[in-house]
Amino acid sequence: MNDFKLIRVERMENNGKKELLIHNPTTLKLIGAGSQGAVFQLDEDICVKIYVNPNAATKEGKALEAAKDTHIVPRLYEVGPNYVIMEYLKGPNLKDYLKDKQDIPESITAQILMIRKELKRVGFIRIKTSIGHFVVTKGNVLKAIDHSDGLTMNDPYNPKMFRDLKKLGLLDTFLKQAKKIDPESYEEWQKNIDFNAI
Repeated sequence: MNDFKLIRVERMENNGKKELLIHNPTTLKLIGAGSQGAVFQLDEDICVKIYVNPNAATKEGKALEAAKDTHIVPRLYEVGPNYVIMEYLKGPNLKDYLKDKQDIPESITAQILMIRKELKRVGFIRIKTSIGHFVVTKGNVLKAIDHSDGLTMNDPYNPKMFRDLKKLGLLDTFLKQAKKIDPESYEEWQKNIDFNAI
């Protein structure tokens, strides 16, 4: 498992655009990359995320630890100087899943609402939850990933998730379902998010 420590991840700016540069001299499979770093599969059930900024690894580790009893985030195994070893979640991200379905089942809306509430309950102050950061696991159970700023960046009404749903043509359906399932959250969003500007 230790050869993952040979992998280097850095961010470069190219014509004003940030790009992730990955130097991987190992045979480990790259399973995802984002602005914070890159994720590699270590075995069937475990992966490692290697971060550009070591501070992000520490913050992600603390966030996963804070939410560990909720079962809505990957299980945490180890936090290193620039990496986090965690459970590898099998399944498509929610964005791809919804794109294929071209519909949002009410059971998915209910889980999104529950996850957002649970993150808030365990102390998260950034509830970003882009639909690309949900993984649809076995039995259509959602889990949320990518929480390095969850405990440190105050952003409870980040519109990213709603923007994603709008792009897929599913925002109206989602909001209608949310109003029925959780009127309290729905009202809160109406007061704090300008849906016309999304």
